[in-house]
Amino acid sequence: MDNLLISPRDVKDHINSQTNGHILLDIRAEDEYTDWHIKGSLNIPVNSLISEGNFLGIKEKLSTLPKDKLIITICAKGLNSQVAASILRDMGYNSVSLEKGMKGWNENFDIYKIDFPGFTVIQFVRIGKGCLSYLVIDKGTRESALVEPAIFMDEYEDYIRANGLKLKYIIDTHAHADHFSGGMELAAKLNMDYYVNEIEVDKVFRFKSLKDIPEFKVGSTILEVISTPGHTDGSVSLLVNKEALLCGDLLLLESPGRPDLARTKEETTKGAAILFDTLQAVLGKLNGGTKIFPSHFTKTEIRPVVMSLNELKAASKPLNIKDKQEFIEYITSNIPTTPPNYETIKKFNKAGVMIPLDYAEDLEIGPNRCAAR
Repeated sequence: MDNLLISPRDVKDHINSQTNGHILLDIRAEDEYTDWHIKGSLNIPVNSLISEGNFLGIKEKLSTLPKDKLIITICAKGLNSQVAASILRDMGYNSVSLEKGMKGWNENFDIYKIDFPGFTVIQFVRIGKGCLSYLVIDKGTRESALVEPAIFMDEYEDYIRANGLKLKYIIDTHAHADHFSGGMELAAKLNMDYYVNEIEVDKVFRFKSLKDIPEFKVGSTILEVISTPGHTDGSVSLLVNKEALLCGDLLLLESPGRPDLARTKEETTKGAAILFDTLQAVLGKLNGGTKIFPSHFTKTEIRPVVMSLNELKAASKPLNIKDKQEFIEYITSNIPTTPPNYETIKKFNKAGVMIPLDYAEDLEIGPNRCAAR
């Protein structure tokens, strides 16, 4: 079983090389694969056959694979995929298993740089989960603010260190329900303050509330704090030098943010109404060229994950609905299934509790579902 594993980063490099010298073989059940998978992968569901020990059945199903490509096997956590890779090797294939499976795939980031006059936005794209984090960097002073940090803090620390940045602020726009925030832990590690709206969290840990903070300054760059409720009651957005809006889950490129998580049916309807009012008030004041940076994405292929407000309006049906009741009905009738373990994740984020990384990764397994559709 020497060299049976391949790291998530190396798999990403194989994909980005576009050499077509590999096959991503997902062995999970069809419904699991349909719900969440790596783009371009092939599903041959032999996971249950492995659990049954039906090795003849496994070999029969896998025998149609070409032998001139590297077969990278994938399962949920990288266990049964190792068995599949070993069987493929016995059959004469060159095969490896994705380390930690889809759980490991969740750790992968792509990084994009978007320049503006006077400041730069660095977008960290968590490609397996659809989560987005940001560094806003003042070009003159190299001071920066980190927004929506995930639990993989090394990604941010490494970038900050490698680029000689001075981190001044760590901010969450709201208490997330689909992934764990790394904000509290990173702030504690660096002996810094962690900023979030007090409406979003339990007052049982150390944080500074965004509720009464009008703006942040990194060098000469201004991050204006704007109240944008709807997705959650205490959501905020950050308008950077009136040119870029880091909008949390107010807007995704596919749709406005869903208003239903941890809410009753009546509360969801009220949340949709608030979302409509927020969109009308906030977007009406922005220039059409303002760049919109969401905190999540679902299926969009746009990289970096950003659009101008005008582009977003042209692409998003609900943003063009002018009647409030029609908007409410559209949003509440187009809500996707809830994210896995969202109640547990939100409770941890609200309480500011630091969670062991391996446990957090288990709870985060699954796709992003923050958009209404």
